[in-house]
Amino acid sequence: MSEVIEMIMILIIVTLCFLMIPFNLQPNRVIEARKKFDIFIRLYDKPYRHNMREYDHRFQIFRTSLNRIATLNAHRAENDTAIYGITQYADLSDREFLLMHLEDLMHNEVPGVVEPDAVNMLDKFIIDSRSAEMKDAIIFSRAKRELQVPEYLPKIVDWREKGVIGPVKSQGGCGACWAISVLDTISSISAIKRKENATDLCTEQVINCAKNGNYGCEGGDTCRLLQWMKDEKVKVNTLKECQTLETLQNGTSCDFGTITSKRDFLSVEKYSCVSLVDREHLMLRYLATHGPLVVAVNAISWQYYLGGIIQYHCDGNYDDLNHAVEIVGYNLEGPIPYYWVKNSWGPKFGDRGYIKIEVGKNLCGIANRVSFIDLI
Repeated sequence: MSEVIEMIMILIIVTLCFLMIPFNLQPNRVIEARKKFDIFIRLYDKPYRHNMREYDHRFQIFRTSLNRIATLNAHRAENDTAIYGITQYADLSDREFLLMHLEDLMHNEVPGVVEPDAVNMLDKFIIDSRSAEMKDAIIFSRAKRELQVPEYLPKIVDWREKGVIGPVKSQGGCGACWAISVLDTISSISAIKRKENATDLCTEQVINCAKNGNYGCEGGDTCRLLQWMKDEKVKVNTLKECQTLETLQNGTSCDFGTITSKRDFLSVEKYSCVSLVDREHLMLRYLATHGPLVVAVNAISWQYYLGGIIQYHCDGNYDDLNHAVEIVGYNLEGPIPYYWVKNSWGPKFGDRGYIKIEVGKNLCGIANRVSFIDLI
């Protein structure tokens, strides 16, 4: 009898041991995270690969990023919804990401107020839209927060297809989104007016020289920049002309337009700096009939953005605006209408340097500070 009991006990112990095996065979999350981290380091050529102290510190931040990415993706409702993953910023803490990439936009103006002496381009645009159909057919219901688009408005507007949008730039460690977004838009509007391809302008020239409360790589403001350019009648040099000036004068010159040609770039005649919250249909109309525009956004949640349409996780509070970008078009064909937004974090970020943001909900604060630009 005792032998039977002993055999039963042995069987129980062996069974328990086998039951424990699956738990021991499960992949170790730390090991898997470290494998991903090592690939991340090689992919983005991170400098701390052989610095064990910095490596361990960045690895812990990276693990936190993996958890956040999983949380962000858990709320995906449709296949078109934004997808988040490991980007070049996955080893940065919230504070580091904010300080390094999003603390360069300064905005002290009251939302909805146009800069002094600046003509409101929005008003001019509405006056010029004489068609009653154009005025009345686009209806934005504030109660339902639902955008209704008339038949005559193009379903897709993408100025990149016209050759008037320059390449995506990378601001790197220079807080110059305020200058890049404005100059890229000026280049686009100039190309549209002249019916030619976009030409790169000398961004560094404006970063180094712009006054009116702009501080170079330390930060600036899109509306203040436009006011300064209007007041000073600035004609920005092309990138090629700027390089010539640097060679001749051993440094970036603030004498704009000293090298002149038949391709002189137009100066700012009018601009707006207005809130279009609950009036995004006016942004669509302008994009369809005039060209790209500049907006301020809250880009804090873009740290892990890979692609797809942003519909959530992007607060639209005016006080949280921290970045400036160019809107180059929109797409209303699918179930989720969205803007095409050109960023300045290089072509490896997001969708080849671009972000898709849903239309009509002031996501990321995209309608809080809108600038339409007219050139002369």
